[in-house]
Amino acid sequence: MSQDHFYDEQIRRYILQFVRMFSGFSVKTGKKMNDNITDYYIKVPARYGDVSRMAATILKGNSENIVNSAPFIACWVQGLIPDRQRLQEPFFNDAVSVNERSYDPVTKQYTNDTGQKYSVKRLMPVPYLLNMQVDVWTSNTDQKLQLLEQMLVLFNPALEIQHNDNPVDWTTITVVEMTDIQWTSRGIPAGIEDQIDIATLTFQIPIWINPPAQVTRQNVIRNIIHNIYNYTDLDTLDYDPDAFEFFRDLERQSSVIVTPGNYALKVSEDVSGNVTLQPLANGNFEDGITWETVLENYGVLDDGVSRLRLKYHGEIEDLNADVIGTISSTNNPELLTFNVDSATLPTSTINAVDRIIDAETAKPGFNGIPNVSTGQRYLSLTDATSSSHFGIDISKNDIIEYNGSAWVISFDASEFSLRAYVTNTYTMQQFKFEKGEWTDTFQGIYESGYWRLELVTTTP
Repeated sequence: MSQDHFYDEQIRRYILQFVRMFSGFSVKTGKKMNDNITDYYIKVPARYGDVSRMAATILKGNSENIVNSAPFIACWVQGLIPDRQRLQEPFFNDAVSVNERSYDPVTKQYTNDTGQKYSVKRLMPVPYLLNMQVDVWTSNTDQKLQLLEQMLVLFNPALEIQHNDNPVDWTTITVVEMTDIQWTSRGIPAGIEDQIDIATLTFQIPIWINPPAQVTRQNVIRNIIHNIYNYTDLDTLDYDPDAFEFFRDLERQSSVIVTPGNYALKVSEDVSGNVTLQPLANGNFEDGITWETVLENYGVLDDGVSRLRLKYHGEIEDLNADVIGTISSTNNPELLTFNVDSATLPTSTINAVDRIIDAETAKPGFNGIPNVSTGQRYLSLTDATSSSHFGIDISKNDIIEYNGSAWVISFDASEFSLRAYVTNTYTMQQFKFEKGEWTDTFQGIYESGYWRLELVTTTP
């Protein structure tokens, strides 16, 4: 059974706020070398301690001989348990009304008039206790004393935090309470082992996990602009009853997906490597259209916040598989930049390739192509014969791989009829195989209905 996916990063925001509490602390390590008078301070980094294996391997230079640095502050989740004491009526809901200020797109200013009205139906959140642990890594006792003195003075016995700025979120403020302190991880006496000293602080945060709220726009009549008729007797009014069929047509059309102005969208990469967005006239794909023209009747672009959704798969009915990213304005009124959220790209279905090459002319060890080694994989954009440096017949769009003794065809484009995705590790660009051709996963021209803007308007 399928269901709608919901993820609002609520626990993630609590963790981020918690980590920020321990960012910015510093320790004094001595005097500056140039004058030997001024005190020298270093900032102590703080990060979430649950690092991935790949990231940890990179930080250690793929070696076990790297010593962990200190001082350092690591924060991580010790546990998450239901809080039965704060449990309330699970089916309770509360509705609030929100009024926007009217926005004038000509002056680009908010007016004193009332704009859109919304009703937000909030459902009862679920209470949990989030237990966090902070490990303070220090190389000597003086560093530990400096850091703990700066931290412990904040909790008397708790510190209040706000995990978002949503005015209708009734769970936005909570407290962080210190529950325990472990002074050291070393044994006493310390012995001769060169072990980093770790002090452990334990905290408890009562949090709420909110279900999705129901937001509806209130379409009430606020002003009567003009009296069309001034009749007191409806029988004297001449009207056509069939005219109300118009409203039935509107009801049938309400399910159609509409793109602003029915414009098409060109998504491409410029010479600087930036992904740009250009609106085109739908049908004949004419350019010269500014984004101000496209957006003037729909909302305001908020740089780095407004988002774009692309139907890269060409299936307009699929609402859960879009490439999503934030958009920002540029000096060119016809172009926007598109910062893709890599997490929304489809999962690669074929092992990554090292490069994309012209197999007929490419030669391992020359022109930036590495020497031959086992596991190397290349995607060819051209046909090649066995007389090439790879020694086998290669067709356009094939992927070849070196198995340790010879080059073989790993992906035969002529035998593959499904959709596939592969990543080029040299540029970290992802490509899509469809209808016998490799193309960029999301670059290209999108007709109206296959792209959608999410405009965010913020009040001052």
